[in-house]
Amino acid sequence: MKKVLITLLITLFFSTNSSYAKERFIPIELWLGIPSTGSNELKFYEVNNKQHGGKLKVTGPIDWKNKVTGKTIKVYERKRGSKIQYFTITNKGQCLGRVWDSRKRKRGVVVAIDNGCKFPLGNWKEGETRDFFSAYNWPKKKSGGSSTSKRTGMKKTLTIKKLGDEKECLTFRWQLTVIGGKKSGKVIDDNDYTYCPNKGFTKLVSRK
Repeated sequence: MKKVLITLLITLFFSTNSSYAKERFIPIELWLGIPSTGSNELKFYEVNNKQHGGKLKVTGPIDWKNKVTGKTIKVYERKRGSKIQYFTITNKGQCLGRVWDSRKRKRGVVVAIDNGCKFPLGNWKEGETRDFFSAYNWPKKKSGGSSTSKRTGMKKTLTIKKLGDEKECLTFRWQLTVIGGKKSGKVIDDNDYTYCPNKGFTKLVSRK
């Protein structure tokens, strides 16, 4: 009985310490592809570099005015070919998320994205999953002489697959799920992203 109790205590001790070892602060520098400052603060550091084998260019921060709220915020510009996206710190420091995307969809080019989440920031644990709910604001359309704007909902789900550290890469799963309408509950994007220290975005594995 005593041996069983000691074994249980040892198992509990190591499992508890192991869980603590798999928690870390994910810095914004990892997304930017610049050396980490070692600070557990989220700041808008200057950046102008290329990532993903030179396919992506990340610059900023710059000022961007949200046409929905009228507020001007700091954002980073990420460009791949003709596609341009703006990112900022969102969800109370839990994410770096898109606020604008230049790609034209059926409803046109999105005016602004609320509460986007594309990259985990701050304190996360390996294996942890969090859901974030975003609203996409689309251009106004004329109907019967009046203009109407459209908002659509999306759920972003992030799961940490490999937490990494100051030297090792971070890998997480990102899923995009439709909220509302005929396609509600449908997963339309499901990818694994890998970001490495001093390099930024290095690998994409798509499930869709």
